[in-house]
Amino acid sequence: MHKVIHSLSPTAMTERIRTTISLDPEVHAIFTRMADIARTSVSRCMGDWLADTAEGAQFVLLKMDEARKSPMTVMREFQAMSIGLQEEVEKTMTTMRSGKLKPKAESVASASASALHVRSKAPSSLTGLKSRSKSQNGEAKVPRKVQK
Repeated sequence: MHKVIHSLSPTAMTERIRTTISLDPEVHAIFTRMADIARTSVSRCMGDWLADTAEGAQFVLLKMDEARKSPMTVMREFQAMSIGLQEEVEKTMTTMRSGKLKPKAESVASASASALHVRSKAPSSLTGLKSRSKSQNGEAKVPRKVQK
């Protein structure tokens, strides 16, 4: 296992903030594997992952702040979003069943390639693995494949 060290300009080094975090060994192992595959450092891999998901974290932060001030308003917003999403999925499924929505062959191939690319970057909870949980005796369980 060889580490690839990228030389960064002094400006690039000062733009990033160094921090220390504690991780479960399983989480560290996941990011170590990702970093090895991406041929980058674990630190860079984690930092890039967090940067890529910052918009979602910002949304959660906003909703947490709003919920602290007005929990019922936020609950109604989430309920409305859920209903809207359900209606949109049902509408799309109806369109697909009617035969009006037929993807082109090249679109299917492109979507499949994109799905493989995204799947390789997705967190374990989105790749068919159950999230880590504690067993009855308090020991951490290792993620396992979800049975379909």
